[in-house]
Amino acid sequence: MKQRSWLGAAALVSALVLAQAASAQGAGAVRKQIEVSMLVTGEIAVDAQGRVVDHALDEADELPPGVVAFLQQQVPAWEFRPQQVDGVPVGARNTMRLLLVARKQEDGAYEMRLQAANFDPLSQDEGYSISSKRMVPPRYPDALARAGAAGTVYLILKVGRDGTVQEVFAEQVNLRAVATEPLMEKMRRMFAGSALQAARGWSYTPPSRGELAAADFWTVRVPVEYTMGDAAMPKYGQWVAYIPGPRKTAEWVDAELANSSPEALADGAVGLLDKQALRLLTPLASEG
Repeated sequence: MKQRSWLGAAALVSALVLAQAASAQGAGAVRKQIEVSMLVTGEIAVDAQGRVVDHALDEADELPPGVVAFLQQQVPAWEFRPQQVDGVPVGARNTMRLLLVARKQEDGAYEMRLQAANFDPLSQDEGYSISSKRMVPPRYPDALARAGAAGTVYLILKVGRDGTVQEVFAEQVNLRAVATEPLMEKMRRMFAGSALQAARGWSYTPPSRGELAAADFWTVRVPVEYTMGDAAMPKYGQWVAYIPGPRKTAEWVDAELANSSPEALADGAVGLLDKQALRLLTPLASEG
């Protein structure tokens, strides 16, 4: 679906431009990479066969009608690998976090797609999953704070049986500032370095019950948000402009688990990568 009215993207894109961009020509090429994203939340119920039996979007009246129509068409047709308990598929109701992304096309219209989806049990008994114990926020890099730059670092962590972080890797760094490619790469390195340094000192409470408790280590994803001023509080149902960074994969992460995008997680959330969890099999869709 190509629409020109519901995005209001021109105002969002203008807010991205950094005064420090040294080369208008170089930054102009980067502006073509600008996308706008929206995080939509809700609930979804899936039966033991992996079929959607019910779903609901939070505050649907606050969302653009085109977004609601798109999701109401897509979600009921999804097929899942159902959640498993002791190796047996079971039906479950989960929270649902969906990241929608739109990009301007050459004809001036916008193409919308589902970029990422994340599902967590609506309720879970204590001890069956991993939880944060100590997560001191990273320091905002001084130079980026002075420049007004903002972004998100998506980390993936290897947590040992004592709850400490054994390894940490920056999978992706998305920016909300336009500059030349070399300057943006420097910004990504600075944001990633800050997040990695902080994450090495984090600690977690490992699972103590169920099949997960016997694992040698646990793999979790944690998004780290760097925002300043008004950008820190986007309203629900609002499009936010950003420049997506390249996606990288850590060698020690199970390829099957690392395949999904981390971008639907909430800032600071602990997303455990678990083969027994509910997993979407249907490819995420786009409207052209």
